[in-house]
Amino acid sequence: MPKHNKDILDRLLAGISIRGTLVHPTTLFIFATSILIGSAIFLWERHQETIVNLEEFRLTQEKILLTPQPHWSKPNLKEMVLDQPNGKQASILDTELVPRTAGIMKQVGFVEQINSIEKSKAGLNIDVIYRQPVALVELSAVTMQNKWPAEQMNRTVLLPVDRNGVLMPESIGANLSLPWIAVLFPSQFEATWDQWPDERIHDAAAISSAFKRPLSELGIQRITTNQVDSNKSNLSPKPFELYSGSGTRIVWGNAPGKEVESEVSAIKKIRAIEAVVAQYGLLNEIDLGRIDVRSGKAISTGVSKTASKSGEPRLELK
Repeated sequence: MPKHNKDILDRLLAGISIRGTLVHPTTLFIFATSILIGSAIFLWERHQETIVNLEEFRLTQEKILLTPQPHWSKPNLKEMVLDQPNGKQASILDTELVPRTAGIMKQVGFVEQINSIEKSKAGLNIDVIYRQPVALVELSAVTMQNKWPAEQMNRTVLLPVDRNGVLMPESIGANLSLPWIAVLFPSQFEATWDQWPDERIHDAAAISSAFKRPLSELGIQRITTNQVDSNKSNLSPKPFELYSGSGTRIVWGNAPGKEVESEVSAIKKIRAIEAVVAQYGLLNEIDLGRIDVRSGKAISTGVSKTASKSGEPRLELK
């Protein structure tokens, strides 16, 4: 049987010749089509100004439809698109316009995601999603116990992060009513527009982002955890809590998408918190002690405790 297969293969190969392949109609068609397309592109690039009115296809800011930039964002993305590396005026007829624009958007720190980039005779349509601050990471004597400069004990640095834990410029967070992320000894960050290398900050940002309304409207001031290990590699993970500032503390649990088997989703936790606010008022105006919403119901677990009995480092929030 193997010999028979070999004979068939030999006969097939024997019927194929280089000359026959080169003069085969399919080969000639592919060859002619490639030359035609290549010649068309070459002639277009060299003589397009004599074929159409280039001024009609000149790209201007008015012809760029861009998702409105946040008021704090710089530089002007439309100007970046129009700034051609070769010094020529940007044109809708440019075959590299879309991929070059995509490359520009990917280099902009405050652009989180590119949905689409399309060009037409009318201009260029750029649809993107911008990063938005969802919380402020607290660097202070509270979070940097025994490591905060003595001469700056009363100073607090607040650095904004987006929903993915990406560090944003400090100036963006000024005058924003956002919850503070308070974790013990946050890992050293790399640079602006890089993801903060601390899993606790990622998780806290995700919790803040899960709320569809400002947390200040519920009376929540901080998102905290006494988890010291930033990558949660120890065997006793600590739950996240929402701190009001009045004594009320909401035991949230794990970040959205990381819930354990006995833990409900973020949506159900938020509903339980909103029910408490609807019944008692803003959380920062009352002291309800410690309330656990991990089951989807607001369960009182007693007064809020801040002192440590085990000797482990804890956040001392006041």
